[in-house]
Amino acid sequence: MANAMTGWPGEPGFDEITATRQWLGKRGVEVGEPSRLLAARVGARLSRRTPGRFRWLAGAAVLSVLLGMAAGAVGLSGNGILLGLICASLEVALWLSYQHRERALGPLPVMDRRSGRPSAFAILGGWYVASFVITFGGGAALAAVIHLTTPAKAYAWGLAALLGWAALCCAVILIGTLRRPVYADDTASAAVDTELRVLDSQAALPGFYPVIVLYDMAVGDQVPAEFTGWLIAYAVLAFGTTVIGVWRHHRRPALPPGDYGTPVQVSS
Repeated sequence: MANAMTGWPGEPGFDEITATRQWLGKRGVEVGEPSRLLAARVGARLSRRTPGRFRWLAGAAVLSVLLGMAAGAVGLSGNGILLGLICASLEVALWLSYQHRERALGPLPVMDRRSGRPSAFAILGGWYVASFVITFGGGAALAAVIHLTTPAKAYAWGLAALLGWAALCCAVILIGTLRRPVYADDTASAAVDTELRVLDSQAALPGFYPVIVLYDMAVGDQVPAEFTGWLIAYAVLAFGTTVIGVWRHHRRPALPPGDYGTPVQVSS
């Protein structure tokens, strides 16, 4: 891989190559040096020193603070609103930093634009889909009932605003991840493409946001007392299904045999 170890513009850096080698090793593939395509894709996600990532995260934090100030200005209540806005914005900014780094390393080969993509359910899994429905569908229903049956109108609108922004951020990540082409030039890189779809989907963690409801309860922030039990059950169900879904993602099969880079040199 010419110039890969130098960190020149347009080439994966040393940290990205190392992160890719380690990721492949955990999936049963030992290489001396990964292929450039894999280093560009895996390294962009797992390297701790990916160029430009801090700028994306800082921009997301600033945007979240501005959104939180706007929410306060229109009278929405809930100390968890700002925390939730920040977390959702950071999730999508982290995902966008992956895409930006991939583009900076040059055009990626496209094996298939539609028919070869794995299905959304195969990538996400049933537990993840359940957590998404519980978090946003169940949360919207709770916010509506709180608004209609209690005086805590501002809290209900605040909860709806938080979940609406989180749903938008998660949707950006999931739609972009599931609908993108298969970036690969052989069966090995196609298998890695599938695994990276799974990894990218985990940038959106819907079940985290109902836990913020428990934070509001802890600080006594206008949570209707009669809904305490319902909100706790909502948070436990949403977070629990998310945890199970992520755990099942980690039980992925080993990568199939193929060309993943320079083989490890075995000394005689």
